Amino acid sequence: MRARAVLLGALLLAQAAAIAPPGARAAGTDPTMAMDSAAAFAATNGTRAVLASGAFSFDDLVQFSFPAGLIVTQGSNFARYDLNGEARQGTSAAVADGVAALEIPALLAAGTPAAAPAALQKAQPGSILVTLPSTFSAGAAAAIFYTVVDGSPFVSNAVTVVLP
Repeated sequence: MRARAVLLGALLLAQAAAIAPPGARAAGTDPTMAMDSAAAFAATNGTRAVLASGAFSFDDLVQFSFPAGLIVTQGSNFARYDLNGEARQGTSAAVADGVAALEIPALLAAGTPAAAPAALQKAQPGSILVTLPSTFSAGAAAAIFYTVVDGSPFVSNAVTVVLP
């Protein structure tokens, strides 16, 4: 008798789950984005590169079609590297004090295609390697990971890196 009651209860729960409205089902969580470190390098020709490392949902970011990548700022200069390979650069007073998630949509629309040597060199689980535009000079800069999921922008913590 008790086994029958347990079975009936399980069937009722399964049926309720099957007919629940879509909004009542479990949803995804915010993307994981945490930058652990950033290192800067310089070539003999003056080209500067940044290697940003940390945790981000790499498989999701490259599998689905939404904006994601790395932003490097120095003062009001910014360089944005999308995981789709596009690199853009520009200036904005908004980035001088860091980049907040709500500023990402404006940065996605800002800037111009980045001139060589700026490029996304390598993106893999745990790290992104970029070369910077020539407008970046020796000194402090900051790097963040960013993404926009279902219209909501997200950013990692910013990490300071000293450009050689």
